[in-house]
Amino acid sequence: MEGVAKGLFSGAVATNVAKEAEIGAVKFALELFLTMNWKTNDSLFIELGSLVVFSWCVNKVLRLWSPNAIFSNIDIVKLKDGSVVFSLADRFGNDMALSLAMIGVN
Repeated sequence: MEGVAKGLFSGAVATNVAKEAEIGAVKFALELFLTMNWKTNDSLFIELGSLVVFSWCVNKVLRLWSPNAIFSNIDIVKLKDGSVVFSLADRFGNDMALSLAMIGVN
């Protein structure tokens, strides 16, 4: 692997439910990756902090009806890109949050 790019998404969300906010961030990351038109032989890895959201992303049967529109957009982007891998963050938090905490970013 030649390099690694990491992203952190921060901003206002139209929900007060953490799981829905995380799904929205996944959708945003996929759309951003697609619009950048990166040509790579590697996969896009998306690390999720919630086991529930991870399960929703990898198994359509487990999805709730309420964020269904977001999931349909996620599925469309996954089909276009074809190389998306979801992973579950360490139970102590994800790497990006730890990195930010270490350098003092609030």
